[in-house]
Amino acid sequence: MPKPRKYYEAIPVGRMKVDPKMNAQRQFQPKWANKLFKIWDREVLLPALVSRRADGDYVLDGQHSNDVARRKEGPEFPRDCMVYEGLTMQQEAKLFLAANRDRRAVKPYENFKVAVTAGEIEAVKIDADVLSCGLHVSSGTSKDGIAAIQALKVINGMREPQDGLLPRTLTTVLNSWGREPTTWDGMMLRAVALVIHKNWDTIDLDSLSLTLKQASVREWKDAAMNDTISGGGSQSRSIPLANNIAYEYTVQFGEQYGAAFGIPKRKNLKKVSNTV
Repeated sequence: MPKPRKYYEAIPVGRMKVDPKMNAQRQFQPKWANKLFKIWDREVLLPALVSRRADGDYVLDGQHSNDVARRKEGPEFPRDCMVYEGLTMQQEAKLFLAANRDRRAVKPYENFKVAVTAGEIEAVKIDADVLSCGLHVSSGTSKDGIAAIQALKVINGMREPQDGLLPRTLTTVLNSWGREPTTWDGMMLRAVALVIHKNWDTIDLDSLSLTLKQASVREWKDAAMNDTISGGGSQSRSIPLANNIAYEYTVQFGEQYGAAFGIPKRKNLKKVSNTV
C-alpha cells in the first residue's frame, strides 16, 4: 500500500465536506459551534485535518470551526489545512483519534494562566481581583490559593466586573473562616456571591460573615445537598446553599438590614453572636 502524501494547503471552508457515513468524524454539535462563534478570532484559527479523496476534500477534524468560519467570514474564507491524500477509512479514523483522544487534556489552571498571558479581559480581571485580596489563582487549593476557577468565572459574570462582586465575595468568606483551604470551596463561593448579588443594595457584609461563621463550610454544604434532588452538581447545590445562608442572615439581621432573598426551611445550625 503506497504511503499517503501530506502537505499544507489553504482551502476555502465552503469547499470542505463532511462525510455523514464516516466513523472517523464526530457528530455536529450546534451548541459547541455557537460557543466558538462567540469567541471567533481568525488570527488564532488552527489548521484543519483534511482527507483529499477523488470526489473532494473531507474534513476529519475542524468541522465546527469550519461552520463558524463560513458564518463569520463567508464560504470563500481560506483556511490552512493539513491535507492527506490516499488515506484508507482506518487511517482517517486513526488521524481523528490522534487529534482528539491521544493528547493530554489541558487543565483549567493552565488554560487560565495562558489566558492571562494572552491578555483576555475576563482572565486578567479575575486574576487582578484575586490578587487584590492577597490571594492567587492556583492549580491546587491552599491557604492563599484558589483552584475553583470555574466558580471565579461564574462570579465574575454575575454582574458587571467593575462592580467588584468577586473581591466582595472573597473578602466575606475570608472574614468568616480565615485563610484555610476549605474557605475557597467553589460551591460556597458561588452561594455567597449569589446572596451578595441578589441583595446588592441592602446586604451588610460584616453581618453576612458572622452568619457564615455559625457553621463550617462542610456543614453548610451538607445541608444544601439534603435540599438538592439526587445530590446535584456544585452549580445546582449552590442555590439551596445560598437560600439557607439568606435565611440565617434574615433571622439574625433582618430587622436591622432587611430580609435577604429566598427564605426556605430553616436548618439546624449552630448559632453565633449577632453582634456586629
